[in-house]
Amino acid sequence: MAIKKVSAMQFGATKVYTQVSGVGRWVVVALVLTLAACGGSGGGNDGSVSSGSRSSVAEPPSSASSSSASSVSSDSSSSSVLSSSSSSFSSLPDSVQITGTVSYDYVPVSKTAGLDYAATVAKAVRLARVNLVNQVGSVIATSQTDESGKYTLQAPTNTEVKVQVEALSFADAAAQWEVRVEDNTAGDALYVLEGQLRTSGAVNSQRDLHAASGWTGSGYTEPRAAAPFAIMDTAYQSIQKLVDVDANLALPPSVFRWSVNNSGASGDLPAGDIGTSFYNGEAVYILGQEDSDTDEYDAHVVAHEWGHFLEFQVGRRADSIGGSHQGADKLDMRVAYSEGFANAIAGYVLADPEYRDTSGVVQRFGSGFDINRKNVSNPGWYSESSIQSIFYHLAESGAFAQIYGVLSDSLYVANSAFMTIFSFADIMQTRYPSVFLRLDDLMDEQRIDSRDQYGAGETNNGDTEDVLPLYIDVVADGSIVTACSTQENGTDNKLGVHAFLKTTAFTSGRYQLNVKNNGDRAEATDPDVMVQRGGQLWRGTSAMVDQEVVDLSLQSGSTYVISVYDYNTHSGVQQADYQPACFDVSLTPQ
Repeated sequence: MAIKKVSAMQFGATKVYTQVSGVGRWVVVALVLTLAACGGSGGGNDGSVSSGSRSSVAEPPSSASSSSASSVSSDSSSSSVLSSSSSSFSSLPDSVQITGTVSYDYVPVSKTAGLDYAATVAKAVRLARVNLVNQVGSVIATSQTDESGKYTLQAPTNTEVKVQVEALSFADAAAQWEVRVEDNTAGDALYVLEGQLRTSGAVNSQRDLHAASGWTGSGYTEPRAAAPFAIMDTAYQSIQKLVDVDANLALPPSVFRWSVNNSGASGDLPAGDIGTSFYNGEAVYILGQEDSDTDEYDAHVVAHEWGHFLEFQVGRRADSIGGSHQGADKLDMRVAYSEGFANAIAGYVLADPEYRDTSGVVQRFGSGFDINRKNVSNPGWYSESSIQSIFYHLAESGAFAQIYGVLSDSLYVANSAFMTIFSFADIMQTRYPSVFLRLDDLMDEQRIDSRDQYGAGETNNGDTEDVLPLYIDVVADGSIVTACSTQENGTDNKLGVHAFLKTTAFTSGRYQLNVKNNGDRAEATDPDVMVQRGGQLWRGTSAMVDQEVVDLSLQSGSTYVISVYDYNTHSGVQQADYQPACFDVSLTPQ
């Protein structure tokens, strides 16, 4: 199956779904939000969901509290007396406690038939921000749910208030992280779940909120309030694996953007035309179009995309060129590394190696693969199936802390090679030699020979000509070497499309990189290049026929890696009789 691929807040009007009766009749009202108004209106004990405007970076509450009160069913309220008479009259307290439990509908994925709505269960909304909002929309108290979804708020007595739960989970103690789920089709507004506006009374009370899936038997005929919280909870579960190995974790916000309008059409993110679930360096976009492809309950898809976030935000670089890919494909080594890593992360953080994805009419189609499998098609450094097997088994052996350690090591971002399984292994060997022995065995099982960052000594060419050595040495003196781009395994991001070279400058100064059709291919070519050092990237992508020239400023003693490809090979339709495009490549001091 095609895996989800990697290939970015404002105030104003928004829609709020408001429950107006206990039987779940819904109307849509429009509100104009201000900085002081957190948006929305009543939602009863089981809540309603909306996407309300928020600032771009949410501030955690100054203090968080959680309730230990016994929970009651989501459609009931309870209260207890705070004070009693000491003579012939009662005095009212200045404030009362409102406690409750917040939950959401979790729809599990069947192994054979897509989403299993009949098996829906309620799960706790964990470590989410909870607001107490008065009748003019001002937040007058704030708290946070605990691991069981329970919260406690202090409310002034006899005041009209409602409880509001944001699709924002966070920790601001020793470990600091944040997850937020936004609506990219509503100005990246943050989703919120709200209860009814009613009096706080003079005694303690309980208000439970539940986000329903919106499924009523044959379709989503009610608002899909649970979806943002399902996404948030998958991310929460993933982050806990990092906290387990780094008690002082300081992670940038994990931003997810989901909408019922997010479809397989491509081109306009604010309209929901996201193409597929993906991470773009700013946010994870998640599909949500009913009867086509919804990913909010596809935990492996969500965790996979979060794995790309981890790769980019912790490793501080991601060299993958993206594109479509399947498990049996022979891929560009950067793509194989990134996708295999993300698959493995999904399996590990969810404690479930059976990757599953649902789609189709009424979400009944299911597909997937076994991340745990070692006997894969086309094993090698170009196979995401090989890479996912390596990382999954390495993590399961107890080495997740060392995997995280490599990602967060200064050597990772400074590594001069393109980031691949070779560069990862090179750093692991240096930093964690005992764990490297296990990695070494796993790489052997997948027919990967080299442990050098440049793949020196690799013998597995994937039955593809001109891909070894992985990096061709270019001397920065004007000498010419040959590099070829082929469609043998497909176009775009497949093995052989990009040829790789490396060079070390003799002295600091200006150099000219020249890539020219060597004449072996009669048809016109359009050579393009990428030059990289330690994550810094320079491109040469002009439409010049048969040649590309790039002026570079290089530093003495620094190693630079180069990717050369024919644009026609990269983006064209695969041709059965395609002739490789070979180029004369030179680097000349200026």
